Amino acid sequence: MAVKLSRIGAHNPWWKDGGWRKIDPDLGKVEYLLERKKIDIPKGKVIIIRGIRRSGKTVYLKTLIDDIVTQHNISRQNIIYISCDRFTTGEVKNIVNDLLIKRGGGCLLLDEVTNLKDWYYLLKELAEQSEFTIIATGSNPVDIKAMTERLPGRGIEGNEYYFTPLSFREYVKVMIEHRSKIRDNHLQKVVNTIKKVDTQFSPLNPSVDDIYPYYDEFERLFYGYILTGGFPNAILDYMKEGKVSEETYETIIRLLLGTLAKGGRSEDTARRILEKLVSIGSGRTDFVSIANDTNLHHRTAKEYIEILESSRILYLLYAWDLEKNTHSIKKQKKIVFQSPLIPMSLPLYLWGGKWDNVLDYVEKNMEGLVENVIASHLIWTEEKPVMRDQRSFAGYYYDKKECDFLMLKDGEFHGFESHYGKLKKAKYPFKTMYLTKDTMDEDAIPTSLFLYGLEKGDNCI
Repeated sequence: MAVKLSRIGAHNPWWKDGGWRKIDPDLGKVEYLLERKKIDIPKGKVIIIRGIRRSGKTVYLKTLIDDIVTQHNISRQNIIYISCDRFTTGEVKNIVNDLLIKRGGGCLLLDEVTNLKDWYYLLKELAEQSEFTIIATGSNPVDIKAMTERLPGRGIEGNEYYFTPLSFREYVKVMIEHRSKIRDNHLQKVVNTIKKVDTQFSPLNPSVDDIYPYYDEFERLFYGYILTGGFPNAILDYMKEGKVSEETYETIIRLLLGTLAKGGRSEDTARRILEKLVSIGSGRTDFVSIANDTNLHHRTAKEYIEILESSRILYLLYAWDLEKNTHSIKKQKKIVFQSPLIPMSLPLYLWGGKWDNVLDYVEKNMEGLVENVIASHLIWTEEKPVMRDQRSFAGYYYDKKECDFLMLKDGEFHGFESHYGKLKKAKYPFKTMYLTKDTMDEDAIPTSLFLYGLEKGDNCI
């Protein structure tokens, strides 16, 4: 079957000579890029990048083009980008056959590959019959985890990545890099003050000696991070306008509803469950309680929440059984949104409102939002597809007293308590670090300083 170049040419402007970024339909819309770490692109391998929609995966794919050309000496005409929501599986096969296989190889970029029917079999077939490199992104939760784990021997081992919102550390670096674009003069002055500060540490051995003199500056930036949640569009809004636009909040809501719709779920049921999740905040809950409060069957509540978890919109934290080094499945769970922008968007969707309502929500729920941010950042430092699923090391502790986050590392438990309000220490059967608003002690560190020192793991972008 013939390939209609008119359907893919505009999305592959690098086929022409230089200056392609300005006319690319994705990069051309970006006023300035928010840089992320680059991944290795081994030739002839399958690379999977999966993460929440609207977190910047498409733009990131396009930024890899020049690296692919440089690293592998591949002709630009042999690098093919396909947005999989515009084509059928059969059409993708035809494009690959006519534009890559006949040319003897190259690199295939499949964006949102999980939109294709039988996408798993397509990747398997392409990996077996060709020598070119495949980079595929996906956010559709349906079977993506299970399917990618069933590609042994196709070069995927070690080449699967989680794509997350920007971390606080990445956010600070972006603000420094683009400080001239910041509209607020005071915020720009804050960024200029810390532009030469850099430190990094393990969450189990934090050291903030080099950065605590800049506490006020980091705390000011941390508030902005809470408001933007690490989403690129929200960060750009905040830098230029000093607030997040209603369009960005609407995008987040469409992301949530679209994710559930792809799983064949009802918007009305989704609304009830999301409203309940907002009311729970950082508290403990279970599927039966959510079902009872929303007039649903507990299996329905479980299905909806697990879709959101598979889509990397939220994490479920299970209580640890310290004696068995396993989770207590029957105990209540904690729900952690991967970005604070998600729970901040939900009240606007559920009850309406404007920017002032967002600020009011943040003020009333700051402690819970911070607790969520701490948990997601700790998970990002350790998780790795297949080898270190977050449930293998992350959870929480509850036995009369609750510890917000409990990490299992090298056979030992390490606790992390979020105390963005008043610091109250408790005795636990494990070493605990208290993450505070402004208090420092041998076992207490201000949250903003702690989070700035954390780097994402090797397989977390």
